[in-house]
Amino acid sequence: MIAKLPKHRNCKVCNKRFTPAAIYEWWCCEKHKDEHIKQLAKKAHDDALRKSEQRRRQKEKEERKELKVRKINAKPKAYWTKQAQQAVNAFVRARDSNLPCVSCGTTSAAQWDAGHYRTTAAAPQFRFDPRQIHKQCSVCNQHKSGNIVPYRVELIKRIGIETVEAIENNHERRSYTIEELKGIRDYYRLELKRLKETQEAA
Repeated sequence: MIAKLPKHRNCKVCNKRFTPAAIYEWWCCEKHKDEHIKQLAKKAHDDALRKSEQRRRQKEKEERKELKVRKINAKPKAYWTKQAQQAVNAFVRARDSNLPCVSCGTTSAAQWDAGHYRTTAAAPQFRFDPRQIHKQCSVCNQHKSGNIVPYRVELIKRIGIETVEAIENNHERRSYTIEELKGIRDYYRLELKRLKETQEAA
């Protein structure tokens, strides 16, 4: 379908109304024709520059993202072990926020730790198991080697003698892959978020 030639049109340069001689004519005089062509050329140039800048920024963004991923993937296993342990410990401290030290029973401490019943060296298979990790004052955890005797007494009250003995008698040492460590970290970060939401709503 052929477009109908309008009777009147506003000049793109001066906005004056005129009668176009052709469908593509957007200028009221030859002088404004040249000016309009210059405007179109400038707009096309500016658009090209803008798109080029957008592509450059997008490329830089993607390169930064790829570099970040490469750096993360290059992290040693010890880094991911620490990440996973920090996530578990943060969850435990929040879970036990209203409980006293599992060993000495104090409710005030300069620093609260997440103390393991069986150490990570002795039982790596339980290093991320929150059943045997509880809020503990730094004195008991760091200066009294975990203060294990009263820890065990309180642990039995909290999780039961059968569970405690099962933990004590388990000697199936294991190691974790980096993917498993990432999964543990992400799981307990999510659990911590859910726990805090529940605590705030209570």
